[in-house]
Amino acid sequence: MFKRKSLLVILLAAIAFLGVLFFSQMNRIIYQDLLDHAGLSTDTRVLATKKHAGITTINQKLAQHPKLTNYQIQYRQPHSKEIFVYGTGDFKTLPLVSGRFFSDSDFDSPVPVAIVGQNIAKKLYTPTSQSYLKYGKRYLSVIGVVGAKKVSQLDNMVFISTSPQQSLLTKPLNQLQIHIDGKPKLRHLPVFKHIFATNQADFLFPQSTPFVGLAWLKEYWWFGGALLLISGLFLVTVEFWLVLAKRMLRQAHFYTDDASGFYWRELRHFAFFAVLGIAIGGLLGAWRLYILQYDLLAILLTFNALLCIIYYGFRLRHTLKTIRAKT
Repeated sequence: MFKRKSLLVILLAAIAFLGVLFFSQMNRIIYQDLLDHAGLSTDTRVLATKKHAGITTINQKLAQHPKLTNYQIQYRQPHSKEIFVYGTGDFKTLPLVSGRFFSDSDFDSPVPVAIVGQNIAKKLYTPTSQSYLKYGKRYLSVIGVVGAKKVSQLDNMVFISTSPQQSLLTKPLNQLQIHIDGKPKLRHLPVFKHIFATNQADFLFPQSTPFVGLAWLKEYWWFGGALLLISGLFLVTVEFWLVLAKRMLRQAHFYTDDASGFYWRELRHFAFFAVLGIAIGGLLGAWRLYILQYDLLAILLTFNALLCIIYYGFRLRHTLKTIRAKT
């Protein structure tokens, strides 16, 4: 009996670890996308406007709305590596090699500062301990260098702060790409649309998050297939447990008149060891592997644990009925 329960825990833990491994690979792809898209999340909105106003005019209007917090806006010319940033509060940042990221004081200053990718950092003018980026006829203080171990487009990007008082990018909004992102998610989207005088606020990414849209399935079909495979392996393990337990079920059913009580006791025992096995495998995988979305991983592991318990409940009831019919 102990060996059978130990085998159940080991099998479920191994499958759960395999599932976390697939999930880790998915997270690596998401992280690579984040780096290639200047740190913007899957919730980022792209605003298209016909306004001829400049960046400083819009920043002034944004600053007048105190309820707009924890967001960043990236203004960008098409196909340009130079990104002009405005934001407030807490928002998603990029991995730093050195220095710091923008703060609220940078977005309220008449003097722009820059953050550069690690490839650009090699070309900076550094007369002293302070490095400078040449932009046009002026030099900007570089407050941080961003990058990661993985090679990405981020390595060649340049981020320059804007404020209600200044912007080195003087082109009107209708000629720019406007990306708005929030933390944890973008809030008050109607207010942003009103300020930018637009009704168009598309997602930057094609709904590329699990469980949302066909676009995600087209791009990450292999991960969806992996999820189905893992769930299938969990159910196969349940069937294997039933095969090993059939002799015990026949004997126990013969000696007890309380069929309902036996059913619930057996289901509780299985649920305990199933949750234990999946938890062990999941925690081991989360500890040893690269994970970006812990909340989603917890949801997937919980779903598979419930799937195993519910499936075992139905199969156990059917097995006991079959045994009863034969005795």
